[in-house]
Amino acid sequence: MYLDTFDNEFIPLVKDILRKQMRKRKRELTIEDKLNDEQLVFGLIERFNLLGDARHIMLYYSLPDELPTHATVERWAHMPDRKIYLPRVKGDDIEVVPYTGPESLSNDNPFHIDEPVGEAVDPSVLQAVVVPGVAFDTQCNRMGRGRGYYDRLLNTSGVFTIGVAHDCQLLEHIPCESHDHPLDCVITPSRAIISSNYKKEE
Repeated sequence: MYLDTFDNEFIPLVKDILRKQMRKRKRELTIEDKLNDEQLVFGLIERFNLLGDARHIMLYYSLPDELPTHATVERWAHMPDRKIYLPRVKGDDIEVVPYTGPESLSNDNPFHIDEPVGEAVDPSVLQAVVVPGVAFDTQCNRMGRGRGYYDRLLNTSGVFTIGVAHDCQLLEHIPCESHDHPLDCVITPSRAIISSNYKKEE
């Protein structure tokens, strides 16, 4: 039975259950598993040229329970044809901030996580966003942590989106609400799922 057969009032409860299941699955991954998955996922993105000619790309600076990105952020930031941005939480929203190197990160914030310092830019500059998530499904739907930061950013930007995750985070179906933003593609170490809405930057 698909989860969207539940009444909308039950969807938040189902999401909470799935988040707990995902936390358990990710705890079983070793550091080696995580770093290997980073290489495989971003290797697929590059091999299939999913970013096209996009120059202005937002990544995320991974938390311990997310697919690692630290090495990829550094590597992509040194590519002469790319400008890398990272998210910064401000209130209920995400700001888009240029990444200029490890020295531009600070954890002096309410969440005590590494975020970029400096002036934020208009999100319209972005051509692609690499999106983390708690879980994804085979229809390129995404479930986040429940605060809606990425949904609010993506619902107003119209930017090309790539969800990245470990294989254990990919489900056949996750419940969606009206504010949930579908992605253009989802990449795991063993799967490359392209949405019917896929529009690669040229």
